[in-house]
Amino acid sequence: MSTIGPRPSAPRPSTTAPQTETRPMATAKTAPAAATNTVSAVQRSSFDAPVTKAAAQPMPGAWRGGPDTEVGKAIAGMITRMRASDASGIQIKGDTMESLFTRAILDNKHLSNDQLLAMSKVKLEQLADGPEDSAKILKKIPNARDLPVHKFTVGMLAAVTGVDPKALSEASPGLGMTGAPDVFVFAAGSEGLQRSTALHDFTDYLRGAGVKGVNKAVWGVENRVLSAIVSAVGGGRY
Repeated sequence: MSTIGPRPSAPRPSTTAPQTETRPMATAKTAPAAATNTVSAVQRSSFDAPVTKAAAQPMPGAWRGGPDTEVGKAIAGMITRMRASDASGIQIKGDTMESLFTRAILDNKHLSNDQLLAMSKVKLEQLADGPEDSAKILKKIPNARDLPVHKFTVGMLAAVTGVDPKALSEASPGLGMTGAPDVFVFAAGSEGLQRSTALHDFTDYLRGAGVKGVNKAVWGVENRVLSAIVSAVGGGRY
């Protein structure tokens, strides 16, 4: 049995504060690096933020059919080609090709999906003026193919049918010209008449290509001459 002796005393904590560790000051080599990292971080936060993409333009005529339907796919192709043509910046009386086509054709309740699909299948040879009419047109209007109203009409019709616009311009110099080559033909001066001529040529050339009812859907009458008169006086269902 061990004897009871005095308990060992626990060591008391030192009352002297520990010395603060002295760190070396930034040298000339480390300071610029720190500054660079700081600036880089600021730049990343203000300039390298994720870029928000602009909302895609809605597809006109969506009410006619979804993007997976036959008519939906046809319309998407038409509008894509038309927007490419509109990039040229040509407008008539405030209308682009897309805005005029959308208002007069796609949003036209008198025009069916079957007619739209028929438009998309028209071939170049069905739209050609023919050598005799082309010669008469170019004799009276030598610069017909250079006029904005011609390029506008060609762009809209080519976008809808899918034919090559350069080939269409070559084959049909009368597009956008007012009148008829066997009677009288001229390049309209007013934008109002230019726009109505562009739209009437669009509908009437398609009528001539075999797409029935397009003149009637837009102008109220199918006859070529009567629909042209309605067009010229500012009538129509658009």
